[in-house]
Amino acid sequence: MISKQRLLSSLAALALLTFASTSMAQNKDYLIEVVIFEALAGEDLSAGGLYFPRIENSLRLGSEEAVAQGFLPVEQNLQLTENAADIAGSSRYRLLRHLAWRQPGLGDDEAKAVRIALGGAVPLFLPEDLRAFPEFYPASANPTPDRSQSINTTVVNGSITVRLGRFLHMDARLAYTDELSGQTFRLAQSRKMRSGELHYIDNPRFGILTKITPLEDKAGVANVDDPTDGAIAAPE
Repeated sequence: MISKQRLLSSLAALALLTFASTSMAQNKDYLIEVVIFEALAGEDLSAGGLYFPRIENSLRLGSEEAVAQGFLPVEQNLQLTENAADIAGSSRYRLLRHLAWRQPGLGDDEAKAVRIALGGAVPLFLPEDLRAFPEFYPASANPTPDRSQSINTTVVNGSITVRLGRFLHMDARLAYTDELSGQTFRLAQSRKMRSGELHYIDNPRFGILTKITPLEDKAGVANVDDPTDGAIAAPE
């Protein structure tokens, strides 16, 4: 029978090992790859109105702030190039963007969202008081008495956050706004990730393929020493 003292020692050792593993993970950098695509569905899809995603504390790739915090755009030696090419050549999907960045491993309290904004500007009007809406703000194409705050969205707008707890997590909060139908399709998911594995997150209108790769050193990825070399331009 295990003594109480031996049990406590084992639990302490396990806690120390878990802490050490988490600290080592947070000291690593990670390559985040994301392929964003549109589903060319034949049926009429209804999304129930217009929305604008709530975006807070986000970084734009290529900006001075992002570079200063270790978020560096990457364009070469990517692992999902063939997947993006397959989507681009498909009659069922349309490739919207294949983007990638390097970032430090950050815990839940330190994690930073990366801003995603693709496509042309779409004018919207939001409520003046936004406090009641935690993820997406209801919007309209024209001003109304209760939606008078003018703002521009883009066809795909939102943020992606990669954070480290006991496991890797990706939080995706994205909105796809169809200008022709006047409908917004919302994607809000938090997904536990296994590093090095391909993950698929979608809704009926659009989705993302993503892969997170831990990096031991700078030799693993091209162009990360100079963030201006091959950088993906920050969306306007």
